Amino acid sequence: MKKKINLIIFISFILGILFGLLLPSFMDNISFIGSLYINILKFLIVPILFLSISLSIYKNSKNKNKNLIKIILLFILMFISTFLIVSLLLLIINPNLNISFDNINYEGELAKVTFISFIENIFPSNPLDIISKINVFAIIIISAIFGFSASKVKNGNKVMDIIDSLNNILNKIIEYVMYLTPLGVFSLIGSSISNYGFDIIKSTLIYIFLAYIFSILIVILMIIILSKKIKPIEYIKKIIKVWLVSLSTCSSVATLPYTLKLCKEDLNLNKETTDIVVPLGTTLNKVGGAISFAILSIFTIQLYGIELNISLYLSMILVSLILNMAAVGIPSGGIVLGATYLSMLGIPLNFIGIYSGIYRILDMAYTTLNVTGNINATIFLNKK
Repeated sequence: MKKKINLIIFISFILGILFGLLLPSFMDNISFIGSLYINILKFLIVPILFLSISLSIYKNSKNKNKNLIKIILLFILMFISTFLIVSLLLLIINPNLNISFDNINYEGELAKVTFISFIENIFPSNPLDIISKINVFAIIIISAIFGFSASKVKNGNKVMDIIDSLNNILNKIIEYVMYLTPLGVFSLIGSSISNYGFDIIKSTLIYIFLAYIFSILIVILMIIILSKKIKPIEYIKKIIKVWLVSLSTCSSVATLPYTLKLCKEDLNLNKETTDIVVPLGTTLNKVGGAISFAILSIFTIQLYGIELNISLYLSMILVSLILNMAAVGIPSGGIVLGATYLSMLGIPLNFIGIYSGIYRILDMAYTTLNVTGNINATIFLNKK
């Protein structure tokens, strides 16, 4: 069914382009469909964050492996370094520089991270403000505390079993929401074309191109860094068969058995190291996510002519790191997390319609990079 939905989304994307070019007034009249789709995604932000983060913290708090901290720190280092490389290159390249979006302007409020405001917003006097104002940093902190505390009490597992069930229900709801994606994509891409013309298509093609170029670049850099531990040519020959699985499935979990087999048998890595790093990396180590969030945020703020300051940039890194490591197992997760990410930063969500239409193509590159990052982390930590 998932393959059919992806095909329908692609068809909706093409139809949206055609209708936007041929029937612009019609697409403007039905633009409310796209707005409704975006509102539904925003509505899901609070439950997604609370359930997924509390569960992730709980499960990892129960893990007593003595090397857990070192492994997680390596994952964080890989994520942040990838985000920095990609975002800085994007700022230099400025792919939207020669594309005109005269009708686009933004006067909203962007995320601001200061130590004082961060502390003040964690625990507002009215708990309902956290939900009504979608105070994401407060949600993140409270969810983390909740999950950690549950791992330290006698019957915490009973509560977390309920949370886990609620998370499964939410995932099923999100799965149903994804059936609305073709309509949302059709409306949003059509209205974008009617307002901004063919330039938005140019930007979309550039976006896809950059996603693959940066993915290849990061793979090459990781191989260079590990070249003292592996022979690059032999490594690539062995890992290609795993890449084929990740490209076709777009799932790190589905690729997991092949990744484990590659590390243990083909690369002859330590079994104990592999058995902890690879499964944990499938949850926490998403180098492809670093590229995904970096391109989405930088590309969008350039599209809207938003000035990037230090506060916003730090917010981008912090928010992307938390979402990347905490929000897992979400159907078509990149679309939902992309909308959540932009919303948390205060950046308009209009581009999400286009992003949804091309996400399957992007996900092939991002998932393959995630899998490669897990293998490389295992090599780096190997104690054979």
